[in-house]
This record gives sequence, C-alpha cells and structure tokens, in this order.
Amino acid sequence: MPDFDYINARVRAMRSRLLDPGRMEELLGALTFDALLAGLNNTPYGKDLQEALARYRGIQAVDEALARNFSATTQKIRSFGDGKAKALIEALLLRWDLANVRAVLRGKHTGRSEEDIMESVLPAGLLTEVALRELARQPDIPAVAGTLDALEHPFAIPMAEGLRDYLEEHDLLGLEMHVGRYYAEHVLGVARGAGHNETVLRELVQAEVDALNVKTALKLVRQEQPPGAETRRRFLIPGGAIVSEDVFLLLTAPETTKQGWRALGAHGFPLHEPGDDLTEFEKTLDLLLARGTARLYLGDPLGIEIVVGYLALKYNEVVNLRLIARSKMLGIPRDLVRREMVVV
Repeated sequence: MPDFDYINARVRAMRSRLLDPGRMEELLGALTFDALLAGLNNTPYGKDLQEALARYRGIQAVDEALARNFSATTQKIRSFGDGKAKALIEALLLRWDLANVRAVLRGKHTGRSEEDIMESVLPAGLLTEVALRELARQPDIPAVAGTLDALEHPFAIPMAEGLRDYLEEHDLLGLEMHVGRYYAEHVLGVARGAGHNETVLRELVQAEVDALNVKTALKLVRQEQPPGAETRRRFLIPGGAIVSEDVFLLLTAPETTKQGWRALGAHGFPLHEPGDDLTEFEKTLDLLLARGTARLYLGDPLGIEIVVGYLALKYNEVVNLRLIARSKMLGIPRDLVRREMVVV
C-alpha cells in the first residue's frame, strides 16, 4: 500500500494540531462567549477566527472559522494524493457532500432561511463554502437541482431523476433516497476490488448504508398507514452488508418488524429495536458509527485508515466546538453541554 506512505506522514503531522481533552475542557469552561473567542484565538483555529471576525459577528463568526478550517483541512488531504489514492480520498469526502445536500434539501423543503441552512452544513468535499451558499440561497428545490447541474456535481444526476416525483408528491424522503442511492453506488464502485484500502472504504460505506436503511425503516413502519411492499422497496438503498431487501421489507411491515430485528441481531447489528424515542436511537447509532470510524486511526499505518480516522476525529472536534459556542451564546450550563458532546 505505498500510495498512502506520504499521505499518512502528512496526516500524522496534522493530527498533532487537534485539541487535547484539557484544551476542550478549558473552552467548555469559558464563562462568556467573549472568553470563548479569546480561548479559540489561542488554538489552531485562531487565524481563521480572526479572518471570520472581519466579516461576521457572534456565532456566525465562529461557524465561519470552523467551517473554513475544516474545509481547508479536507482539501489539503485531498491534494496529498494522486491516482487511486486520490480517487479513494475523494470518494470518502463525498459523505460530507451527501450530508450537506440533505441539509440544503431539508432547509428548502421546510422554508428555512439561507443563514439557517448554512448553520447546518460543513464544507468538506467537492462542494465548497461558496458552492453551498449558492445552493442555500436558491428559492426552492428545483433551483437547487439546477445549481448542482451548473456546478457539474455528481449529485445533479440523482436530483434530476427524483425531481419529478418530488414535485408531484412533495415527498422529501423519496428525493433523499435518490441521492443516497447514487452516493452508495458511486463510492462502492470506486472501492470495488480486493485491495486493503478499497475494502476499508467499502466496509465504511456499507455500515453507513445499513444505518440509514434502519433509520428509514423505522420511519416507514411507524407511519399511520405503512405503504405496501412495492412502495417500501423503493426506499431501500442497496449496498449494505446487513440490511438486505428481504430484511428491509420485514422491518418495514408492522406484522414482521420483530422478525426483521431478530435478523439484524443475528447479523451483528449493534442495537436492539428502539422504544418510542427514535431521536435517541438515531443519536446512539450515529455515535457508534463515529467511534468506529475514529478508531480506524489506530489501524494499518500504511493504509487509508489513518486518513479516515483523522477526518472523523477532526469532524467530531468541529461539531463539539460548534456546540460549545452555541452554549455560551445561550447560557447553557456546562454539564448539560458535556452530555451532548460526542466523545470518540
């Protein structure tokens, strides 16, 4: 796996710039928002924060600084590779494009403002901050689809395919499924083969797909009138390692859902059937995925694991800093914030 020798050496050097637990605790303990700004100014985010404060104030400045720093980090790692290694890294980064496009679609669907949407995105993949802001300022979802096409982004293809159904049925979940299927198919195609790095990326995406299919199944089965099998089948994203079409259909029918959960457990799915609190279930599942991804940093020192694990650690740091910043603006007690922070 010589392609990642140079890349991993550079990424290990970047790893030393992550904030240690003591520094995160200091920032969490800042008594005011201004004290938090002063603390952040003495971290690797300081330069980005100063540039952001020249344009924005308050929480918007912190969001801008964190987003700019994370985007620069991902683009730097992308620039380290070439050939197959670069293709694998770019495929890995698409997971953030997927999350960002979903955030934009949900924002447009519910009528949120441009700034509200920008608070929910974090540029990392092909979609830069400028591109995401252009998407966020569009008046509606058809205009978002047109902008993705103008940007020649890969997700323009599934958006065009799902747009007609969305306009007819106003079904956001169906449109998201089009984009999710394309993402999984594309990344699994890039990761095709028996090589070590391809296997790592493929297993990562398969775990993401399984988690997403389980979340979707829970939403479908709890509808007042769950749709028929043919309709439910349309919501499955193929490519997972555990949730096959048969298991998905079992999960999404009230009369067979327990059978579906037994099948999941037999194949190693890490959680049991949830109770009434789906939000807590999804948070727990996301946490398990985040921790598993971050632990890859301790994997093969010559493989893509170093990149995957580092990006998970960096992303988690940025998310926690965003949470801390909002807590200082709103006066939320430190202990409550600590419970919401994700520790990987």
